[in-house]
Amino acid sequence: APDYVRTMRISKRTGELGKRPMNLPDRCNACKAQYRRATRMGKRMDRIHAVAKSYKDGRKIPKLLTFALPSQWFSWDECLTSREDEIRALGKLLPRTRAILQENGVEGGSYVLECTYKWTPDLENFTHPKYKFHAHVHMVAIAPYIHYSKLSEWCQQLMPIGLGRINYQAVKNRRKTAVYVSKYLVKDKVQCRTFGIMRNNTHTTP
Repeated sequence: APDYVRTMRISKRTGELGKRPMNLPDRCNACKAQYRRATRMGKRMDRIHAVAKSYKDGRKIPKLLTFALPSQWFSWDECLTSREDEIRALGKLLPRTRAILQENGVEGGSYVLECTYKWTPDLENFTHPKYKFHAHVHMVAIAPYIHYSKLSEWCQQLMPIGLGRINYQAVKNRRKTAVYVSKYLVKDKVQCRTFGIMRNNTHTTP
């Protein structure tokens, strides 16, 4: 929410009912950080939408792309990988990933990396749990409209380099998407990265 709310009051000068801004109480540090992240991501979303509107085809609506590094279950005592290892492995594939996406009509955009964690007890022996990490990318991009008859094939374009199928959907609510993506910036100082047409793009909305 913004830093102020508007309240109704009667003007002492005119006697008419009007509105005035009222400052809210100061946020806690965690909420301040979350608000700043969402605000910065909101500005990026505004720039992406502004550039997307310059197109007259299906690219005028930004798309949300999500894709992941395939993961597998490990026994707890194996410890063959870690969250940092998975993010590092995913990061090594990103240069080729960006090139492939651009070859297939993605003009550019902004994205963040995230790695979630799951564990489950061994069904045969509850004292030996299993775990896996799920490293993935959330990307908001200027990308073409893909007809449903070709969507399945298009979403498999990253599989030859070792990534999973792309989840591909249009962005309908830019602010909600900004908050959704910005929440991944909380962990371990994850940064938002920009590529393609949005790199160094300073287009602003009026």
